[in-house]
Amino acid sequence: MSGQIPAGWYHDPYGTPGLLRYWDGGQWTQATQPSDEWNDAEPTQGGAAPADAPVPSGPPESSPAPSGPPASSGSPALSGPPVPAGFSPDAGAGQPGGSTPPPWMPPADGRPNWNWDGPPAGPATPQPWQASKGPQTPPPWQSPQGPGTPQPWQTGPPQPAGSNTGLLWALGGGGVVVIVLIVLVALFATGVLGGGPEPSSATAAPAPTATVPSVNPTGRSPVTGTITDDTAGVSYAQLGGGWQPQQIDPNSPFARERGFSRGQIAVVQNDYNGSGGQYLASVYSGRLPESVGYDGPEDLQTAISDFARSIETEPEPTGSYPSHTREDLESASRTIGDHKAHLVRFRLSFPQAASRGWNFRSETVAFVLIDQGSGQRPSVVWITVPDSHGNGGDLDLLLESIKVL
Repeated sequence: MSGQIPAGWYHDPYGTPGLLRYWDGGQWTQATQPSDEWNDAEPTQGGAAPADAPVPSGPPESSPAPSGPPASSGSPALSGPPVPAGFSPDAGAGQPGGSTPPPWMPPADGRPNWNWDGPPAGPATPQPWQASKGPQTPPPWQSPQGPGTPQPWQTGPPQPAGSNTGLLWALGGGGVVVIVLIVLVALFATGVLGGGPEPSSATAAPAPTATVPSVNPTGRSPVTGTITDDTAGVSYAQLGGGWQPQQIDPNSPFARERGFSRGQIAVVQNDYNGSGGQYLASVYSGRLPESVGYDGPEDLQTAISDFARSIETEPEPTGSYPSHTREDLESASRTIGDHKAHLVRFRLSFPQAASRGWNFRSETVAFVLIDQGSGQRPSVVWITVPDSHGNGGDLDLLLESIKVL
């Protein structure tokens, strides 16, 4: 071997693991490269630092990396540059004095498996792994940062305990737990887990209940007197047992539009509509209004049927009856004293009564129209009794008590 150490790439004498530094034949340069890229390179371009090279005490000289190894006479057979005392190559090259030879050492028979014949004649072309001449800008694989900063190809120091990585893992795990809880709540709410679905508010909330009074379908309230309606020209029984007489304001729509002048009422349910309204059993008397055509006794049935229909079908909130279905019960001619009359009777049913908490389900209604002779409007008596009224026989009692004045 020649006494001059040939220029080439050697393990960094500064002790940086996994780094090769270029020896220009006389001094160390700033040109470095990672040793991992040279696992398959020719052995002449890697190995331990030259034995005769001085161990640097500071940063390498700023001379640029040469374009190739210097020319040499002859073709010396190199067994690899010796490792300087006290210098340890990277872990892949083995430790000084170890039993495992580094990959660049010759086989045991002493014959090298490579020869160095020197550079070709003429200017050498820099290899991609060589630093170009000119300003000393570090190659892209070098870091301009100071000592101790890991290179991009080096493994960084382990994360300290309590680092942000642990916090991110904790936050991520907490997010997963929240999502799982939301999914479980949704499954329970929809009935997929934990049994059938919860009842809807319409079925879960019990319908309001009302106290149903004791009802005697044929019972009759006591007669306490007589209501005489001079305007209508008729009289009928005044009842006790919850019934109260009622005087009609002549200027009210009930008097002006419907023609009623006297009456009596009995409350069957207070606050039936949630707004303080009372639902009543009632009887009213008056004269057939001019809005309903009447020419004599032959018109009694038609006139009373039309009048009854107009009251029964008037819609809420001004109407006398909630939404209902109707069942006709009777339409018959009568004689009251020596006056001709006609009676219509029907029943109204309220399908919504139970859901609204009403104590009644139906109501029986009767209208009687009485002819008063030539030149006078006929008299009208209107009786309506809900099925929750205590004495269901009061309707017939009132019909039987009607007299013409």
